[in-house]
Amino acid sequence: MTIEERKNLNTNIFQNLVLENREKLSISGVLDVLSFDDQVVIVETELRIINNKRR
Repeated sequence: MTIEERKNLNTNIFQNLVLENREKLSISGVLDVLSFDDQVVIVETELRIINNKRR
C-alpha cells in the first residue's frame, strides 16, 4: 500500500494494540507481517507500519 493510499483511508478505523506483561502482544487490523525474529517484529496494519523492538 502506498503512502497516498494510506492518506485516503478512513480515519474512523479502530485498532487495538495490547501488550501483556511484556510477553504477549496482540494487534488488531494487521494486513501483513513484514519481518519478525526474537528481537524485532514489523507489521503493516490498516493505518500504518508498526515496528516493535525488544529491549
